[in-house]
Amino acid sequence: MNALRHEVAAFFAATHSRGTRSRTTALVVGALALVSVAAPASAAPAKQSALVITNAVHSAYTTGHITVDTRGGSGTGAVRFTATGTGCTINAVTGVLRDATAGTCVVKATKAASGHFGSTSSASVRFTFSVEVFVENATNQFPDRAALVTSDWAATGFTGLGPVDDSVNGRSWFINHWYSPTDRWLYCYVTPGAQITMTWHITGSQGQPLTQTSVTLETQFAPGTNNGKGGKDATFTATGLSAGNITGVTDANGNVSFVLLNTNSNVPSPPYGFSMTSTATTITAGVNVSQLAAETIESGSTYPWTRMALQIGSDIFTSPNTQVGNNPTTDEATDLVDVIVMSH
Repeated sequence: MNALRHEVAAFFAATHSRGTRSRTTALVVGALALVSVAAPASAAPAKQSALVITNAVHSAYTTGHITVDTRGGSGTGAVRFTATGTGCTINAVTGVLRDATAGTCVVKATKAASGHFGSTSSASVRFTFSVEVFVENATNQFPDRAALVTSDWAATGFTGLGPVDDSVNGRSWFINHWYSPTDRWLYCYVTPGAQITMTWHITGSQGQPLTQTSVTLETQFAPGTNNGKGGKDATFTATGLSAGNITGVTDANGNVSFVLLNTNSNVPSPPYGFSMTSTATTITAGVNVSQLAAETIESGSTYPWTRMALQIGSDIFTSPNTQVGNNPTTDEATDLVDVIVMSH
């Protein structure tokens, strides 16, 4: 077409004169119009093969997710996802679909244009999310669980790098006789007058978070003055504290926090060679330096301490065990937290 236009223009130049201007111009205009009419139209994009969402399962719990899969389409264009519905979110690239609230999500996939193919979209597909319902039936073998959260120890107000776990030793001589076999025995240290925040994570017999559940923190469950060796008691104040107990309600994640202020004073510094964190093994197999240090401190009469435990609702977390390792009475496992007070 361009070649023809050049020929027409050359003809116009060769014949251009005052006498022939009008006729030549008309001829050129007519020729150009003919060229334009004769130009072929551009081809329409080719249609892709059908793009289909292929998931066989269209339902999930609100605590989970669904990965949307597709098949079909043509070319190399990327597939992207969109979702509509209250609470629905989807990763446009990976197709991971979530819905924090029970409801329906409508999902569509689109494959972009590439090469001579145009874009195409799938038919909309509905996915349903529902709240998982647990049948709560706590037993000794499947107990409710109260666990002290230790992931951000620096924010708790306790000293050291974290609690000292003496559970293995404890199970051998008192936990299995009086508590759930899955209880933990932890030592935590605090300085006189310090404020501490204890956050607990509460789960049910099937491991599900127990939300909006009443709990009671017993700060004087086993005070140091009751050890029969003239020990001193670690004492605390807190809003709502009564007879050493303070109640709370778990949040939507099954967590509950308590803020306590220590009231002890004139407490000595740690003994020489003391360690709150060392895991070096002592001469006694299975006992490390920090475990032995805590046990030694509690067996004396110099440092105030108390053992705390958390009760979930009306659960039973301690009871005489006539069959070691299988207490048929207890239906709650709780961390037994020994809080020891000592100066820097």
